[in-house]
Amino acid sequence: MSRNRINNNDGGMIFGFVILAVGVLILLRKLNVFYPDWLLSWPMILIAIGVITLVKHEFKSFFGIIMLGLGTYFLLEREFNFHFGIQRFVFPIALILVGIYLITKKRREHQVLNDIQDKIKHKSTYSATSSEDYNKGEKTSFTNESAKDKSYAGMSGVSGISYSDSVSIDSIMSGINKRMLTKNFQGGKLTAAFGGIDLDLTQSDFSGMVTLQVDVIFGAIKLVVPPHWDVRVEVTNIAAGVEDKRVYRQSEVESDKVMVIRGTVFFGGLEIKSY
Repeated sequence: MSRNRINNNDGGMIFGFVILAVGVLILLRKLNVFYPDWLLSWPMILIAIGVITLVKHEFKSFFGIIMLGLGTYFLLEREFNFHFGIQRFVFPIALILVGIYLITKKRREHQVLNDIQDKIKHKSTYSATSSEDYNKGEKTSFTNESAKDKSYAGMSGVSGISYSDSVSIDSIMSGINKRMLTKNFQGGKLTAAFGGIDLDLTQSDFSGMVTLQVDVIFGAIKLVVPPHWDVRVEVTNIAAGVEDKRVYRQSEVESDKVMVIRGTVFFGGLEIKSY
């Protein structure tokens, strides 16, 4: 049931409110109505990107926190003369935070792989038992496996093969290649900021409808999907390119496999392909 739930944090609606607010401010300026100039300063762009990302990701986005923090810092320093005395430390601190984030995700991914290896070894120990005991053990193992898959859902943020049912990738100034092998795909979220993501879903499968949230800011995302999936693109693109290069085979499209792609592409690209 969770994979059929549509994300209510629609990126197009949030971005629409931002564009509306900017338009109102520009109109007020043309009408000589006074308001603080910092509302249209470049740090506010970073703050807006951070707020949009956090809202769409239910305030669980590392990239959104970084953008909001940087925007707030530069806004206070440039417009309100708050001098924190850390100007020369901002860049290395940002690199340290990104490094810690990537290391943490790498360790979590290793935990997933180790868990899978342990389950494989656990199953092999039952190969010599009786058929009845084996079936009981397999049932118990399958139950435990399902529970663990839910616990580790979305921990697939590094390059390589993922067995998770959902995907959660944040590519920040880096490139990530991922192949999903799950037969119970539940969607997820992709964020590419000054980086790129290649996601291969040709070996995955699902039934019903799933939602894939994509956010591209000065980056690119490439999706490779099976030709029989019904893929519906509902993204907001600003100064960006969204290309659907799928092989058109109407007779092979299955109506019970619908993947809805939502999100925002800002000064970047989204490419969808099939073979």
